Amino acid sequence: MSLDPRAAHHGRSAGRPFGSRHLGGRCLAGGLVALRLLAVLLLPMLVGGPAVAINSPPRAMPAPEAGPRPAEVRVALDDNYPPYSFRNADGTHVGIVKDLWALWSQKTGIAVRMMPSDWNLARQAVDTGAADVIETIFRNGARDALYDFSTPYARVDVPIWFSSDLSGIIGVESLRAFTVGVKDGDFCVEWLTDQGITAFQRYPGFEAMVDAAARQETRVFCMDDPSATYYMTKRGVQGRFRYTDPLYTGELHWAVRKGDVALHRLITDGFARIAPEERKAIEQRWIGRSLGGVSPGLIDLLLKLLAGVAVLGIGALVWVLLLRRQVENKTESLRTAVAALTASEERVRTIFDSVTDAIFIHDIDSGAILEVNRRMAEMYRIGDTPLTDIHVGMLSSGVPPYTRDEAAAWIRKASGGEPQLFEWHARRLDGTLFWVEVSMRRATVDGNDRRLLVVARDITERKAAQERVEYLARHDVLTLLPNRLLLQDRTEQALARAERSGRLVALVACGLDRFKTVNDSLGHAVGDALLRATAERLKAAVRDTDTVSRSGGDEFILLLSGLPDADAVVETVASLHETMAAPFQIDGHELTVTLSSGVALAPADGKDFATLLKNADTALHHAKAAGRDTHRFYAEAMNAEAVAHLSTRSGLRRALERGEFLVHYQPQVSLETGAVVGAEALLRWNHPEKGMVPPGAFIPIAEDSGLIVPIGAWVLAEACRQAAAWHARGLSLSVAVNLSALQLQRSDLVRTVTGALADSGLDPLLLELELTESMLIQNTDVVMDNLRRIKAMGVQVSIDDFGTGYSNLSYIGRLAVDKLKIDRSFVADLTRSHDSAKITAAVIQMAHGLNLTAVAEGVEDAETLEALRQLNCDIAQGYFLGRPGPADAVERAARQVNPFRVGA
Repeated sequence: MSLDPRAAHHGRSAGRPFGSRHLGGRCLAGGLVALRLLAVLLLPMLVGGPAVAINSPPRAMPAPEAGPRPAEVRVALDDNYPPYSFRNADGTHVGIVKDLWALWSQKTGIAVRMMPSDWNLARQAVDTGAADVIETIFRNGARDALYDFSTPYARVDVPIWFSSDLSGIIGVESLRAFTVGVKDGDFCVEWLTDQGITAFQRYPGFEAMVDAAARQETRVFCMDDPSATYYMTKRGVQGRFRYTDPLYTGELHWAVRKGDVALHRLITDGFARIAPEERKAIEQRWIGRSLGGVSPGLIDLLLKLLAGVAVLGIGALVWVLLLRRQVENKTESLRTAVAALTASEERVRTIFDSVTDAIFIHDIDSGAILEVNRRMAEMYRIGDTPLTDIHVGMLSSGVPPYTRDEAAAWIRKASGGEPQLFEWHARRLDGTLFWVEVSMRRATVDGNDRRLLVVARDITERKAAQERVEYLARHDVLTLLPNRLLLQDRTEQALARAERSGRLVALVACGLDRFKTVNDSLGHAVGDALLRATAERLKAAVRDTDTVSRSGGDEFILLLSGLPDADAVVETVASLHETMAAPFQIDGHELTVTLSSGVALAPADGKDFATLLKNADTALHHAKAAGRDTHRFYAEAMNAEAVAHLSTRSGLRRALERGEFLVHYQPQVSLETGAVVGAEALLRWNHPEKGMVPPGAFIPIAEDSGLIVPIGAWVLAEACRQAAAWHARGLSLSVAVNLSALQLQRSDLVRTVTGALADSGLDPLLLELELTESMLIQNTDVVMDNLRRIKAMGVQVSIDDFGTGYSNLSYIGRLAVDKLKIDRSFVADLTRSHDSAKITAAVIQMAHGLNLTAVAEGVEDAETLEALRQLNCDIAQGYFLGRPGPADAVERAARQVNPFRVGA
């Protein structure tokens, strides 16, 4: 799984091409032996070699017409394609391509606007003129009609990945029994379709596809090697999958719309100004070595050409042999044939020694190495050592991840006629270790079928690139500090040690005060440099056994372990603040920044990573609210909150008796007609001293204390009474009431609902009960029985905040749910976030596919409303359509025709 574009391992199969030649004076016995060896080595390549995607050479571009230079170049590209273009833990767009275009901008003086998005949207942006350039695009005949391409700058292997418990997946033919996971719009879809594979499970991006594979939703999928390595390592699931030989090796280009000659020439000239060492520096940051070098596809092509020459030589040789039999009495003809044979042997030997991979012939019975090519001698540093002194066991290290027992098993399988392909930690004769990819198969040489032909390719650099990707998956790219994934792992280990030793563990959440001011005034380059300098100071202020990590933005998390008492934490935190007090010298600027920090101690403030991190973050917010440049312990903040909690709980007990609660209604509007079709009932508390108390300040306390049961029953009765009153005045408006988890679990819920309907006279079809996803996963007998009986009355059931919980479709079918309410967090960002837009569209499509009504909450502007209407959402509610208020406001709106001018 190489991330190095030059390490594209096309041709990974038992039929890898090679020739034969002895090393030094170790020749094979006779010309016929050489011919048989050549046939064994070359024929698999000629008749069964792997397919390799090789782009046709770019056409000569006509001279551009003179014209003004553009002020800006817009570059559209996939934001889900590491290491070339992807988003880091902050959501920031990063990668090789972004850095290269930034350097292009410096060289040309022309601004570059990167437009990272879903791949299909990137293609659309260029096709419609919203962007000028498309990046990281593969080339084929169909796309040649649409774009003018650059020369290729990287090669990427594309294999089939499959779950490690599957077997028999070796190529395209074996995919016909499976549904193949693919990224929507990916080149692999076109390639597989051309091969007759049409059963696909499409995903919006590579990361989503790896997530699905980790959940075993898809077990066979097509994915570019670098992206697969990155996302599998990031998820920690790389050991659960295997991969085939590459289906093809694609080449990455940038391209412009067909015929835009001037722009093509401008971009080409700009990249020509980038020096090799500048490009190399960018590449080494992301993958550890240059994108330059000889193309593996070119090497394979040259090898095939050489093989073709060799075959022609063999044909000539056969002709010579036939001629010699016909004129064997003619001495001169015999000498001519012998000379031709000698020349052919030399050509065979030349090809054998020209192959860039190591090749050797191994005796199955004795383990002796019988023949090697020049590359084999160089790679394993054989030197003058006679082959008779070398046993195959001397060339293997036997160190993890594989042992000599596994190597022996591979040899047994190959000896039995089953070709083998594996990675191995090899040993040179001088004792140094390196990584090779080994292809091994049984062959007949000089009449002896007890031979193995072995091809070894040095993949040391590829393994180093893999390690680099794995490192980046667990570290912050900017500061190289551990990221949250690695911090969690270390915290869990520290908590386990602390439980045995009785010592304390602390998580310290730190934030730079007013960092945004620095970033906005001096630029991101200075801001990034300040973050790196801060990371170094924080590391210097703690012990080697502690961990400093960056969680994103200007926030850092410190793990302090093995602490004797809380005083040690206080001393360390004080040292952190003192360390940060000294000014920073950044790019000629003297910057003084302060630190706010929040501390959570284990086990007092939490016994797991998630709880500790949440509490430390809570303490950090208290520290910032207290004036910054200070620290707060979580327990201190909780004491004050506990007092407020008790006061609120006491007030709630009296509020229902004193009539302090109100029910406000928020209109729900049809996006097809613009009419008000219903309202959601929302509880409000008018406290005699505090005034209107925010729902978030008392509803969680009511749920925790159990007071939500009588309060919820009162809200239900009030809502039913109001809906019945609307109906009596000629308005058939439905009313939606939220149920709490505690209400849903009570055996008297059905009686409560029945009583509210009976007392009000409301038609059950006009009552809607809203549940959250988390409530449904309880799946207790009481919960399921309550819901079945409620549905039997005709009452509607909706799932509130859909998409934020478990999104399990099984309960939707079992409970005959009527509506799905899209969470306001997705709706609020609908027109600003590509991800939110995709999630919202998916929920609407899923709802309609299940014959459900899609309801969007949190609509706060006309742009969002129109976007929802374009997505065919059924119903919307939010401040733009009316804030929660008294019932008469809803009634006035309901009596108007399209009061909010939906679609106007």
